[in-house]
Amino acid sequence: MPEPGAPQRVARLVSILVHPVVAMLAAAAVATDGAASPALRWQALASVAAAATAVMLYSGLKTRSGRWAHVDASQRHERAQLNRFASWLLFVLAAGLAMAGVHAGIVATIALSGAIVLAGHLLRCWLKSSLHVAFAAFAACIAWPHVPATGVLLAATVAVAWSRLALRRHLPAEVLSGALLGVAAGAALHAIMRG
Repeated sequence: MPEPGAPQRVARLVSILVHPVVAMLAAAAVATDGAASPALRWQALASVAAAATAVMLYSGLKTRSGRWAHVDASQRHERAQLNRFASWLLFVLAAGLAMAGVHAGIVATIALSGAIVLAGHLLRCWLKSSLHVAFAAFAACIAWPHVPATGVLLAATVAVAWSRLALRRHLPAEVLSGALLGVAAGAALHAIMRG
């Protein structure tokens, strides 16, 4: 197998740097910046970290047991299993946070994250929506109206969209679908918080 060229190496690096976990941690930090209660920021960051840790453990166990070829769940059946697990995990986490009295914005963000993953899973018969792009776009929406952070996250969304195409992980329609899922979740979050 030939060595990857410079564009592929850059694309891999971008995919790692703008991984959904990284994007959502950045969005949580921006959204809670200057919050009246410092505990709010820790609740937001801990919620994202808890969900990410559970998904990584699930992926690791599947790979270690030999059921998956790789932790990135790149095969169709692996991706379907991961998306089902992650979506329900996020919904259950959101319900638990709501019962614990955690801030409504955190609960809504976790629930909408589950909705993004579930929507990607439900669309799988037609296309493989890019969840990397979806979560980068969602993170940019969460950061709004903090203009500098939103701009950085929008640039990151464009960069990760390019990386997914350069790595041949997605087709243009799948990248666009991911972006639309993220923007829809972001619009829903702002509507919920205004209501």
